[in-house]
Amino acid sequence: MRELGLVTIFNDINFGHAGKIFAEDGKLLDEHFVRRTAKFLDELIWMARVLRHGRENIAPA
Repeated sequence: MRELGLVTIFNDINFGHAGKIFAEDGKLLDEHFVRRTAKFLDELIWMARVLRHGRENIAPA
């Protein structure tokens, strides 16, 4: 991914059989997926903030 100028994060989330794990209103039915989604989003937001800080405060090499 680095060759494409992309940065990866460790956590990911995949939803198989979405019709079984989401309620009609879009809420996740399984607490495992709720926790995993929260962990994924926390890491994604953290990485976005770190990268923004780097772009704004560190001169390119």
